[in-house]
This record gives sequence, C-alpha cells and structure tokens, in this order.
Amino acid sequence: MREQPTGEAVLLHWYTDLLEDAEFYCGQAREISKERAVPALLKAVAGSRDVRFFVVHILDPDTLRRALIVIALDPMAGDAVGVASMETDIVRWVDDDSLRQAVLRDVWTDPIRFRSAPDFELALGHYLAILQDCGDLRWVHLS
Repeated sequence: MREQPTGEAVLLHWYTDLLEDAEFYCGQAREISKERAVPALLKAVAGSRDVRFFVVHILDPDTLRRALIVIALDPMAGDAVGVASMETDIVRWVDDDSLRQAVLRDVWTDPIRFRSAPDFELALGHYLAILQDCGDLRWVHLS
C-alpha cells in the first residue's frame, strides 16, 4: 500500500541559494550579432564602426522582477549606448490547441549614451546606475 502524504507543504525557494546576499542577480552576459540588437539601439550607434553588442538579464531576488538589457560598446570612441526592457506588452492573442495565449513583445526604454571603458561589466554598472538615477530601475539596489 502506498503511503499517504503528510500534508506538509515544502516551499521551494530555488532562487535563494543562487542569490544569497545579492541585491540583484545578473545573468551571464552574451555577445550578440548586430542583427539581433534592438532597432532603436542600432539607430543610436549608426555610423559607428567596430561596435559590439551585449545582452544580459537581471533579476531582483526579492520581487523576482526582471529586466533585459542590451548595451552597444564602441571601444574606439569610448562610448556605450544602452536600452532596457523591464516589462512586456501584449501584441495579440492566439488560439493554440483550444488554449488562448498572449503574444508578448518587450517594451524598451529610449537609448541612453554614456562614456564607458570597453569592458562590458563596467559599462553595465554605469548603465544600471544611470537607470536607477532616472528612476527607471527603482527596484535594483546598487551597492
């Protein structure tokens, strides 16, 4: 005979082990091709040569809010341009096997140009501080 469960709920906080003592969690940055970059970011760096594009996810461990950040680095000019998406918008609904599902798109901030070293981590730190100063990233607490 199979044992009956005791009825005790086990709370799974998978993120607490990963994010212990972190004010926010920054995923692994990836370099992306120009073709995969956000159109507004491409327009902001038009005419620049040797621009590298990076994407990273950040996550607030307390609220589980997320942001997607794309930064273009121009090492020759010492400039960077960043855009962020902290929310999504429903574009339309589709029916899939009798289930109604939303088709989402990211809602992006306006591009922000700033001086930066050609190192992505430094550029990301500068960009997060700028977003926080603007009030766009109130939920990230930088140390």
